[in-house]
Amino acid sequence: MVEESRRGDNAAAADIGADHGYLACALVESGVCERAVASDINPLPLESAGKTVEACGLNDKITLVLSDGLRSVPLDGITHIICAGMGGELIARIILECERARDCTLILQPMTKADRLRKALFENGFYISRETACRDGRFVYPVICAEYSPEKIDYACDEIYLYAGRIDPRELDGGLYLKRTAAKLEKAAAGIERGENAEEKQALYLRAAARKLYEKAGEGI
Repeated sequence: MVEESRRGDNAAAADIGADHGYLACALVESGVCERAVASDINPLPLESAGKTVEACGLNDKITLVLSDGLRSVPLDGITHIICAGMGGELIARIILECERARDCTLILQPMTKADRLRKALFENGFYISRETACRDGRFVYPVICAEYSPEKIDYACDEIYLYAGRIDPRELDGGLYLKRTAAKLEKAAAGIERGENAEEKQALYLRAAARKLYEKAGEGI
């Protein structure tokens, strides 16, 4: 997604929550980015990232930064901000508390609460230009490419957007992601219905959303 969304040859990425630093190194080694920033909130992962960067011989092209989200990350010249492997609400907080994130292309991969992230992006003028599903073992995650362009938003913040995003069921793993999400919604609805203080409207809403996702998943067959 970084390569597909480049607007020129001078791409530079900031990987927030870099862990071992593999992504930053891969982006630079492959030539997708000229340079990168690898950031983490904890010293130990950042130390591990430093070892990876040194082993790859990229000390002159990758900067290591200890930072809570984007608070201490130097964004001068950065074209892409990557937040992967975190919860959707945390990603939303990191992006929205940094006004300069509006100047970058965002590559976001929420592990949970993708609907909360999509809603936050929609409400704050971030246009999702592409979204795809990525399978890792038995799990399927969404990967979002977004930019601050409120004038481009031509879709509604409805159930399909919140739970399916802009994933195409015809793409690899797209239909599977929609079916898995629909199944989770049905399970949540069943849990609500079993509760002592059952909220009938919420359960009906979730079941209706699940039906729409199953229908959308069927478009890819």
